[in-house]
Amino acid sequence: MSRLLIQRGQSEPQEIVLKPGANRLGRNEQNDHQINDPTVSSFHCEIDFNNGVVVVKDLESTNGTFINSVPVRQAILEPGQTLTLGSVEMFFPSAESIAAPAAAPAPVKVGIRLARVQSEAPPLPPPIAPVIAPEPAAPGSNTCHNHPGVQATLICQQCGTLFCKSCVRTIRAGARDVHSCLACGGFCVKLADHRKAVARKNATFGSLLPTAFKYPLQQNGPIILLCGTILFTLLDLARFILLKAGMIISFPLLLTVLMSFGFLFAYMQNIIIATTNGDDNPPGWPEISGFWDDVGLPAVRWVVIWLVCTGPGIVTMITVSLPIGVVVLLLGLFCVPMAFLTVCVSDSLGGLNPLVIFSSIIKVPGPYLIACIVFLLVSGLQTVCEKMMDLSPIFIVSAVVGKFISLYGLTVEMRILGLLYFLNKDKFSWFD
Repeated sequence: MSRLLIQRGQSEPQEIVLKPGANRLGRNEQNDHQINDPTVSSFHCEIDFNNGVVVVKDLESTNGTFINSVPVRQAILEPGQTLTLGSVEMFFPSAESIAAPAAAPAPVKVGIRLARVQSEAPPLPPPIAPVIAPEPAAPGSNTCHNHPGVQATLICQQCGTLFCKSCVRTIRAGARDVHSCLACGGFCVKLADHRKAVARKNATFGSLLPTAFKYPLQQNGPIILLCGTILFTLLDLARFILLKAGMIISFPLLLTVLMSFGFLFAYMQNIIIATTNGDDNPPGWPEISGFWDDVGLPAVRWVVIWLVCTGPGIVTMITVSLPIGVVVLLLGLFCVPMAFLTVCVSDSLGGLNPLVIFSSIIKVPGPYLIACIVFLLVSGLQTVCEKMMDLSPIFIVSAVVGKFISLYGLTVEMRILGLLYFLNKDKFSWFD
């Protein structure tokens, strides 16, 4: 078990237990671990804990993230080091110090030993001199900082220095190697990946838009689409059989609907989150660890988004007048893509705040209009595919082809929404 100890004055240290995987820390209650301190940002940092390796990543916090008083963007946290968020200090103890309290002597003996230690305490060691990071390599240079004739393959994200693989510390974490800078302790990544990330960060929405259409076909994308096609075709077939059998109000029919909406929304959210994190490869289908969290809750979010966006227009058409209701309905449909984006990024129905949705649309009107056009094309494509399924004499063939095309279009749309947030997160300022 890995943990962080927050020391606040003379009170007992507060303990933060790190779960395997990502742990998000900040002042907002939506974090995995909430830290109520004015110097801590709403979403301050993310701690990735895998196979005993703890990697700290700053989430563009206001007051910065520090390891042993050194500012870091992404670095490995070693046992015995101090992690500082704003003015909050957290100590990362070693496994031995965690187990030590279990073998502590009786309280009376502790008091006697403490008195003796105080009388014989050695002087404190001198402070360790800070390690000075080397000068970053010149722009365009591809050689190792320590070996001028050797091609560099890694770059430190903290100090920007180029290294070959023999000049960094390498830790085996599961199936991958984690590299850290020997000079500043920063996190080292592949030089090619770093330059791709920099180019993507400096890109515009227009330059990245064409890449969204080939995104579903990259890496394992075709296999992911094929698996999704088979799954949703089987769910549609089951729903069709249940309706033909007259089981309109039944638990099996409700289950198929929940699974269809839940899986689809979870897949959409995976694409958006992967894109906002800078990942260029399509994510896999969501895993089911709990039915409600992984299927039921996403299905509820799907239904609520559509009800909130289309409900006012339908009610207005019925209770007020048809023309006004149509205008309200079109306005609601115009907000659907942004509603999906806000809910997926915030991972909460609280993202359906009208002020957030409308203000975000106003900040990026051009790119959002493009996203709406693609969304309209995807919806029209799905309708055409459903009509083809009804007209085709071979149901299964048309169903498979139709689902594959629909999933492709939906993946493209979610990729576009993810790029919209990735390139404009500072303008949106949703979590500040």
